Amino acid sequence: MRGSCDANGFVVLDRQACLERLAQHRVASLAITDGALPVVLPVLYVLCGEDVLMCAERTGILGRCLPNSVVSLCVHNLDKDLIGGWTVSVTGRADPLDWSADLAKNVDLRPWGSGDSTQVLVSIGTELISGRQIVRV
Repeated sequence: MRGSCDANGFVVLDRQACLERLAQHRVASLAITDGALPVVLPVLYVLCGEDVLMCAERTGILGRCLPNSVVSLCVHNLDKDLIGGWTVSVTGRADPLDWSADLAKNVDLRPWGSGDSTQVLVSIGTELISGRQIVRV
């Protein structure tokens, strides 16, 4: 793979390559703040166009902290030896969305967790997206 390299020798992925990799997965690590403290939690997501969509139980930590906050989402795909693969990160505002019939028809997103409470739906824009291809040496 050709392209510019960062200081660690990893290939810097362009926007399109980042979006393609992001679309390949459904589980990510999400960094949020709760009471001004950082928290990283697993989330189930789907890429819809160029936006990341996810659900969270309204009464849980994500449901309380996620809507209207700035968050970072990170997805990795590394080989078992940790010397090859890629990573993509997205940072943006988690904007609340209304769950519509059109959206439900076009997006394969399901609640994650117990599903016993009302779900909050949020969208994170990918204006700030970056990725690295980790190349075997």
